[in-house]
Amino acid sequence: MIVAAGNRVLVYDPLDGTLIKSLTGHKETVYCLSYSKDGSHFASGGADKMVIIWTAELEGTLRFQ
Repeated sequence: MIVAAGNRVLVYDPLDGTLIKSLTGHKETVYCLSYSKDGSHFASGGADKMVIIWTAELEGTLRFQ
């Protein structure tokens, strides 16, 4: 499960709610998150006018500004 919280993207275990990782990359508030259809990637977009594509391994691979 992914959650936008301020300028971070938080990744939680959906079964027990424990925080797996806090992802940084945005400099301002993250407004939206979206999964790809196959679940292999997800994207975050924020007030910094940046979109980051994240892999299932939780690495930011592409940044668009």
